[in-house]
Amino acid sequence: MVERGARNINCLLAEGERILKKVLALLSITALLLGGCSMDMNVSAEEIIHNAIESEKDIGSYYGKSEMKLFEGEELINEFSIEEFVAEDGKKKLITQDKILDQKSTALNIDNKLTVYDEATGQVFEMGTEEMAGLASMSPKEQFKNMMENMKSTHDYEMVGEDKVLDFDVFHIKMTTKEKDNLIGDMELWIDQKTWFVVKMKTEIGDSKSEVQYTTLDYSPEFAEDTFTMEIPENAEKVDLEEDFGPSSVSIEEAEEAMGQSFLVFPEEEIKLTDVQLYPYSEQLQRSEIDLQYSSAEDIPMFSLSVFPTPEDMPIAEGDRKIRGNNAEYDKMINGISWDENGLRYNLLITNPDIAIEDIEKLTDEMVLSSEQ
Repeated sequence: MVERGARNINCLLAEGERILKKVLALLSITALLLGGCSMDMNVSAEEIIHNAIESEKDIGSYYGKSEMKLFEGEELINEFSIEEFVAEDGKKKLITQDKILDQKSTALNIDNKLTVYDEATGQVFEMGTEEMAGLASMSPKEQFKNMMENMKSTHDYEMVGEDKVLDFDVFHIKMTTKEKDNLIGDMELWIDQKTWFVVKMKTEIGDSKSEVQYTTLDYSPEFAEDTFTMEIPENAEKVDLEEDFGPSSVSIEEAEEAMGQSFLVFPEEEIKLTDVQLYPYSEQLQRSEIDLQYSSAEDIPMFSLSVFPTPEDMPIAEGDRKIRGNNAEYDKMINGISWDENGLRYNLLITNPDIAIEDIEKLTDEMVLSSEQ
């Protein structure tokens, strides 16, 4: 269920002219942590993060303004100003202004319903978030805790020093990836020493860089009654993501027809194919996508395999890993591996923790075309 909800959000991001991607990305990385105490510089980065995570206190609401900059190499490619409203009862509102294109979008999350109005396209995107209630209701502290726990095995932590941001005394922590093809890349955090709020962050993944810094923060905001509302023109086009972008179960033959060609599958001997889902063609993504679910003979989920046309602007980097003689990228954090073959991109995500990536690499050598099954 969560996977389906995440996929719907991915479609929303693509349809929102890339602006919404930055908005929701900010939601997933904003971190507030309470329970501050004074610490000397002998404390390690791991201890600071541990104390932040283990703190029992949390901020229920806040108001913030931040600036986000995105770079390719040294070139500034996007710049956004973001205004956040977060209430004690879980209501959330984000207003994002694209400073380069002069475009504005507003996102509102209330009562398990996400609504996003993109003024540039005149479209309103809607979807229920019941299936993702656990993720949607996470406080920034809980999001930060999950992120840090997931990064323990993939990154090295370094305490750079103390600094000042927005008149806050902050700890400056650097996290360096242990593997060059890691999805998250390198990251730097500036954490308020008293509230454990991440007031500034930098990330670097290959040539892509991002910077997020708060310019205003209020931990005790008083919101007006109409704060968590949104004015939408009557003639705005409404897009129901669950109807327009939801998957449908199909046969292998129907999946081949959607792809316009046959594709690689695993022989059903020791493992079996339990479901084939087709995600319909998206104008923004310019593609359809197939998702295949595999389990063991005992019906234990093993992994999923998504297949879609190779994106021209997202090549697989050459590295140490190969799948079926093709360059492959493995991301330890999500336990997934990707490769291109005969015009198709294959993304395999291991869902069973007992399966090693080396076992998957051996299995891929046995793959056959769907038309030959």
